[in-house]
Amino acid sequence: MNKLKITLILIIAAIIGLFVLQNMDFLIAKKSFSLNLFFIKTYSTPELPTGIILLISFFAGLLVSYVFALFERFRLNGEIKGLNYTIDSNIEKIAELKSEVISLKKKFSSEQKE
Repeated sequence: MNKLKITLILIIAAIIGLFVLQNMDFLIAKKSFSLNLFFIKTYSTPELPTGIILLISFFAGLLVSYVFALFERFRLNGEIKGLNYTIDSNIEKIAELKSEVISLKKKFSSEQKE
């Protein structure tokens, strides 16, 4: 399994390296982006290489997806706690019913002997 992981990582690194080498001119070219939200002043970024802008966009997307996954995890943890509470209460109910069955069996067997 380790060899497979290392091989897969090396293949992905080679593909990324090939992408960077073939698109070096595009990735080094400096660009500036502006954001106009109509209700605030237009914001323009300083001129940055396109590669840096792509990395910033990638990590911003990674952060947003992490936050959404975190909220989902909190919601599911609450659901798990509720289900565990239901399981515990059902186990207690089963134990009560078993003890009731045992007491009824004892009562029935004592009536049979008499």
